[in-house]
Amino acid sequence: MSIQSIINTATFLTVDKKKVADQAVSRSGRVKTAEVANAVPYRFIVGVSSGYKYSDNRANLEELDRLDVTVEEEVNIGASNAGLAYITAYQGGITGGNLTLVIASALTITVNAANVTGSDTLFKKGDYIQPVGNTGAYRYPYQVTADVPFTTSSSVNIPVHRPVIHQDGVSLSSGVINKGTDVRWHVKMSNKPTYTILPHDRVQLDKDLQLVEIIQ
Repeated sequence: MSIQSIINTATFLTVDKKKVADQAVSRSGRVKTAEVANAVPYRFIVGVSSGYKYSDNRANLEELDRLDVTVEEEVNIGASNAGLAYITAYQGGITGGNLTLVIASALTITVNAANVTGSDTLFKKGDYIQPVGNTGAYRYPYQVTADVPFTTSSSVNIPVHRPVIHQDGVSLSSGVINKGTDVRWHVKMSNKPTYTILPHDRVQLDKDLQLVEIIQ
């Protein structure tokens, strides 16, 4: 019953990428919106299953207590449970080879597609991508905001949904690009559920799991 195990058995998954913005209506009836620049962290609500067996999950419950709201966990959606793969599955047309990173800044990730094969599109709008950087340890995934036609160009711009986030010790000028179910998030619980032990060796968490992506 680590965070990942709860995701793997989720009854539903709510995804929140809401931007920080203020909206007002002027006397003339015009709507004015001011957006605050920020990292737009992912937030998730994970529906908790009621089918856990207590005797099989004592160690997992202890792990949940250890993590509490203070320790982060690396999680995936669809890699460790293929039944969830449709949520993050890559929808572009690459059939072979790897994309490599050229540079990433602002709302654009530029890749080298010279070594890939396929057709139609490199990425579909909504695809998940994650550069790994020069160390292979880059933390932050992104979603593509427009279809990117297939090409084998050495410099292809991919528009993404939030400004590229700087990470100390990682240079975004090389490394492969993970996509689809290969992307990872680093999250903490923003509320830790308690649990109740029920007759017939069952255990029930008292609330759904709320997670927030940790931006360093």
